[in-house]
Amino acid sequence: MKLFHKLIVAPATLGLLAPFSAVANEINVNQITQYGLDQQEIIEEEFDSNTFAKDLAQTNSTSIKDSTFGSGIEAGGFSESTVASFSADFLLGATEGDADTQLDSEAASAQYSFELGLNTSFNGEDDLFVGIGTGNTAAGNALTGMLDFGNAFADHLRVKDVHYTRPFGEKLTVAVGDSMDLSKLFAGACVYGGFTDALSDCGTGNSAGAGGDVTVSTSYDIGNGFTFGAGLSGSEGSTTDGLFTKESNDLYGLQLAYAADNYGAAVSYSNSDTPTTDTVYWGLNGYYSFGNTFLDSISVGYEHANPTAGNDSSGFFVGLTSGEVGPGAISVAMGTNDDVNGTALIVDDAETTYLYEVSYGWSINDATTASVGGFLQERTDANGLDLTGIAFQTSFAF
Repeated sequence: MKLFHKLIVAPATLGLLAPFSAVANEINVNQITQYGLDQQEIIEEEFDSNTFAKDLAQTNSTSIKDSTFGSGIEAGGFSESTVASFSADFLLGATEGDADTQLDSEAASAQYSFELGLNTSFNGEDDLFVGIGTGNTAAGNALTGMLDFGNAFADHLRVKDVHYTRPFGEKLTVAVGDSMDLSKLFAGACVYGGFTDALSDCGTGNSAGAGGDVTVSTSYDIGNGFTFGAGLSGSEGSTTDGLFTKESNDLYGLQLAYAADNYGAAVSYSNSDTPTTDTVYWGLNGYYSFGNTFLDSISVGYEHANPTAGNDSSGFFVGLTSGEVGPGAISVAMGTNDDVNGTALIVDDAETTYLYEVSYGWSINDATTASVGGFLQERTDANGLDLTGIAFQTSFAF
């Protein structure tokens, strides 16, 4: 029976295959291959790598022309003028202080910070900057607070800064933005790179380094080495208190700076206007560059505050930077420091406390730098034990 089935199935199978064999004999495989190659060449000619950029992305419709500038919108135009820069910073360190009074953490900690900067120019001279950042810095950390390190964003990516800078002629430059310091365009007269935040502005952080939020900052090149800066800022722009109202917190500032080949000086003024107190700050700072292998530069600063309520306060700063020592340089500084408010100012007739720091910074390669240092912040008897800290920081720029 099985043999009989096989005899029946075999002719049927051959019958099904016969039509396919006939078709295969009629097809010229070489012609199909050549046809495919010809079609590929036609497609490449009609749609090269620039087709969409040049032909499809160009829009000159009068309906979207700008009535002021009279130019069409071209897709890709903005991206071609935008430059992105990235940086990643890592910090490893520890502090020792007063765990009872100040709740200082004495555990070693590690933090990171990531920054993305987008710079776009619309005419080759102006600049629109958007700063985006993230990080895992914990609020209340004594180490990162002293160094002003990182972003307490809980690993979330956020916009940190948006501002627009434009020159007007060859002398005047104006910057307008959000989350921008009042002193953004101030020339200053400080060449010391501070390890701690309190000493980073050469002891004049309230005047020459005045902060801000919604800000207009300007700089005017007077000539012969002189530069004049001015600015105003308000921190209530996103609230119902508004900007420059009786209820808002506002800042005003001015600076006159002079720079020669190896020295410079600056006098700065700022006014902090709050609903309860107005405070006037005056700051003086300067530097001198020796340019030798032992001592490269010295920077000094002095600042005085005169509030409408309460006592006056003042502070000073001295910082030294060595010449080249191995692959890097040594920085040493000291200055007055309010151990409660973290500023460089000490209220008159109060116990004077000081902040000391030493650090060594060097370049690992063109895109990587590193620094290691330590600090000692004195505290009054009422505020507990002194705070000391050490830290190692690595920065990548790409």
